[in-house]
Amino acid sequence: MIKMAQFHHIKFLYEVEGLSQRQIAQKLGISRNTVSKYLKQNEAPTTIHRQKNYHGKEYSDETKRVLPIIDQWLEGDLKRWGKQRHTAARIYRRLVDEYNFKGSESNIRKVVAKRKKKLQEVFIPLDFQLGHQFQFDWGEADIILQGRTQRIYLFCMQLSASRMRFVRAYLHEKQEAFLDGFVHAFEFFGGVPTEGVFDNLKTAVVKILQGRDRLEQDAFLALQAHYLFKAEFCNIRSGNEKGRVEGTVGYVRRNASVPLPDVQSLEELNAYLLDWCLREAEEKTVPFTKETVAQMWAKEKEYLHPYPSSLVLRVVVSIRNVCDH
Repeated sequence: MIKMAQFHHIKFLYEVEGLSQRQIAQKLGISRNTVSKYLKQNEAPTTIHRQKNYHGKEYSDETKRVLPIIDQWLEGDLKRWGKQRHTAARIYRRLVDEYNFKGSESNIRKVVAKRKKKLQEVFIPLDFQLGHQFQFDWGEADIILQGRTQRIYLFCMQLSASRMRFVRAYLHEKQEAFLDGFVHAFEFFGGVPTEGVFDNLKTAVVKILQGRDRLEQDAFLALQAHYLFKAEFCNIRSGNEKGRVEGTVGYVRRNASVPLPDVQSLEELNAYLLDWCLREAEEKTVPFTKETVAQMWAKEKEYLHPYPSSLVLRVVVSIRNVCDH
């Protein structure tokens, strides 16, 4: 069974870089049949599914019946507030009430303890594999610019797996700033993730269609075509689906903008913000790991789609010129 990161790499090479199954097999040193098998899967195997080896004595058929349910609940807990997760007693009660479980509570306690330990040691959320996703949002903050208080707009992007942040300040949230921010962000990150998660920004969306479908701005579509990433949009009034990046907006405002930065130019402010992101990355660790954000970011770079090799023609200008014509 391949590892989660390798599964993503197979998908990435096939869907983004356009390699054939034979080329992927040669590049990764695995069989063509293995490549074919995992390309047919719509979802990667979770850590739980990859490690179905429940050590020790064989479980009863009744316990085996509810193991997938327990695994699902415990994996879901990792994305929730720590004080509002399942206890072993609560899991047992739910199994009895909802699934007519006939086994003992003591046995469920042992199973839950073993599964929690394994998850804490090796679990990486499926939604946030290295190089797969970034999240974006705008924020606002006040600064002192040339001696006067000025409201500025923060372009905030975060890699979902490594938690690496990029923040850049603008005087407005217009499309020019929106597109320019991506040029600088991808250059800073050292590559491009496969997809990005967005709110329903007017600079990106012309019209909200049914479900998650959107009619996107031509300039934004051109940006995606240039950098080869796919935009995913939150449900209406569900901006909280972006989770981490909205937390980043508030965190930046409270930590990088208090007291108010006193600068002479936006260039000075952006140099400060970039340095702040790098220092934070050296000091903060990634949840469920012992690695710093900077260390995980170094690994994630290997999974990012290559930054366009040709000199970027200030994509903001070239894209707008194409759209204007």
